[in-house]
Amino acid sequence: MIKPASSQAAAPTRRTSLLPPLGIALLALLLSLFFHSPRLWVLAQPLPGSTYWDRGLQFMQQVENPLGARLVDAGLVWRLAPALLAQGLGLHGRASLVVPWIGLLLLLTLCAGLVLRRTGDRSIAFLLTALLGTTSAVLTVTGWLGFNDAWYAGALLAVAFLPGNTVLTTAVLVGPWIDERFILALPLALWVRSAALGEAWRPRFALPVATGGIMLYACSRILNLPHLPTATTGEYLSGVLAGNSLQWLPWVSLGWFMGLRAAWFLIAVAIGGTCRSTDLRPAVVWPATLALGPLLVITLLAADTGRAPTMLLPLLLLGTERLVTLHGVEAARRLLGWLLIANLLMPAMHVTYKSGDIINMFPVEIARLLWP
Repeated sequence: MIKPASSQAAAPTRRTSLLPPLGIALLALLLSLFFHSPRLWVLAQPLPGSTYWDRGLQFMQQVENPLGARLVDAGLVWRLAPALLAQGLGLHGRASLVVPWIGLLLLLTLCAGLVLRRTGDRSIAFLLTALLGTTSAVLTVTGWLGFNDAWYAGALLAVAFLPGNTVLTTAVLVGPWIDERFILALPLALWVRSAALGEAWRPRFALPVATGGIMLYACSRILNLPHLPTATTGEYLSGVLAGNSLQWLPWVSLGWFMGLRAAWFLIAVAIGGTCRSTDLRPAVVWPATLALGPLLVITLLAADTGRAPTMLLPLLLLGTERLVTLHGVEAARRLLGWLLIANLLMPAMHVTYKSGDIINMFPVEIARLLWP
């Protein structure tokens, strides 16, 4: 746990109860929706064939028959956890589209609660949670229907920062069934866990913890034990690599940048912020490799490169903690404030394939809704 850098930083610890994590999460979400509004005029009615609606329509279909739905997106068939949750809650049709938003609120609340507990400062908790609200982990959910990125991002934060074997085991078992990106990001989350909880990092640390859940998921998918109506993983990968399927590669750098924008600074702090020149190489190699590897892999498998940096979210919290450790609470507040302002004011977009979709402010989308 981060200790305040000075006696002045201890005061916020006594005031954290005035603004609990849920309140911080709601404020952060409202701020995100004002500056980065969904396309209200597009979401008003179903629009098949659009990025805004296609996943949502497929998710509604999956909820009705999780183990038997024949979906256009073969990868979605294996993301059973959100659909089963919707069924368990009795949500059907358009009502099931609330499931990604539940995950979004839980992600923001978890972020706020973790920062409050680990820094004792509600200002830092709000600033970081609001900054998270400007990243693709949130904007994908608010802008496109049926995307459950916030659920697997929350599972990664649980792996990285929540102590106890029960939480860790549950996250590892459920995470792959939310999104296979969880598997790619799990080693990095475990490295963050070792740094955040004071455990010594070992290259094989991830293996005994993650093998069970990953093997269960991998065997089920390769052998298709649930007999789901979908193409095999090999057929999917062959399709991606065939023909002109990689035409989006020149857009990768823009997509990665738009995923976090100014928040990339915290990624850099998390990876190398505490290193001196004498020990730079051994301290940076592991986190840099564990961060870059998943980005490269998912780039070969998916064209929506703007969503990829969501896998790095645990580094945002770790970077914030290291800011407090290195420079104190006041300096961390100022820097987080500037990062948040930068992300609120600079252009944001969804990057998919070879196109970028600009995200407008709420007043603009209201005007487009009322005066098309």
